[in-house]
Amino acid sequence: MKSSTGVLLLFLAIASTSCIEEFRPALKDFDNLLVVDGHITDKPGPYTIKLSISANLDITKYTPLSGATVTIEEENSEAETLTETESGVYQTSANGIQGKVGRKYRLRIATPDGKAYESGFEEIKEPTDIASVRAEFDTRYFDEEEDPIPGYQFFVSTGPSPYEKDYYLWLMEGTFKYRADLDITYIYEGRFIPFENADSLKTCWLTYSVEEVVTASTANRTERQLNNVLLHFLRGDDKKLSIRYSLLAKQYSISKEAYLYWSDIEDQSAQDGSLYTSQPFQIRGNIRNVQNPDEPVLGYFFAAGVTEDRSFFNPPPELNVQLPVCGLDYEGLRFPPPPEEWPVYITTGEEGLALSGSACLDCREAGGSITPPDFWEE
Repeated sequence: MKSSTGVLLLFLAIASTSCIEEFRPALKDFDNLLVVDGHITDKPGPYTIKLSISANLDITKYTPLSGATVTIEEENSEAETLTETESGVYQTSANGIQGKVGRKYRLRIATPDGKAYESGFEEIKEPTDIASVRAEFDTRYFDEEEDPIPGYQFFVSTGPSPYEKDYYLWLMEGTFKYRADLDITYIYEGRFIPFENADSLKTCWLTYSVEEVVTASTANRTERQLNNVLLHFLRGDDKKLSIRYSLLAKQYSISKEAYLYWSDIEDQSAQDGSLYTSQPFQIRGNIRNVQNPDEPVLGYFFAAGVTEDRSFFNPPPELNVQLPVCGLDYEGLRFPPPPEEWPVYITTGEEGLALSGSACLDCREAGGSITPPDFWEE
């Protein structure tokens, strides 16, 4: 499973407008900002913490921070130092620390340059069940100059919360089945060889992190559950809805403080950098430099009870879009490809043998796998 790191970094990069009265030092006054992404839940680990460095919010390139000492500790109990599994990625062991409902946890970081950071303690709340996840056909404008785009609007409803006031964060992963546009009829490896397994590179499955984060609360409601909270809108003008789609919704029951942080992230992404929103500030989480509390640190370490729902959806019957069509290159074969480009996949069109884009012939070139994931259902 992919983590929410890409989602977090995207929103931190565009989080540049809002109103706040409290003074906070400007990000431009600091170099090499630490970015932290990770959490602990009541589900078994391993848990992952990702550390990176960003020069400032005007630069969207993030450099992994390697060589740090990262520790998750339970209040008045055990602690575990994570192992760096790849550059900037730190992970607990499979049989390591286990989050428990009602217990509090914090994150500690010692960087290679001698700085020490820590989060506040966060309590794991009892999770609330997901009652349902559903999709409804809808259209949405993405550009005033263009026609509305059809697609699916997803909704989530919760079961009754065990708390009078509860706070939720939803992070999502999508998986879709798709096909390459063209059939492979020959392989070129110095000569043309008939391609026997015509469907072997035709169908793929691809899992990705949904960019949107969604928050909601029962704090100002008479009922302890939520109905039809809007999740993300899935455009129907690409291959995600061409055959079959699966949405994994992860519902985190989080603290009020974590909710306010992620709600700010959600608001900033919705504003989309408009000049007519409000005054700029940086979104800071619950992690501080122990020696220099004024140093901005981006990200939030949270603890949460979590429930998950995986649902499957076929394309809506109302969906009527024309997806881009791959072109054919009949002239390219006049000059045989050099050996370093072999094997070359060839298709056949009305004028004979032809080349095309690699992803048009081999579905793996679009990022997917020809092996369906274990959870896939037809």
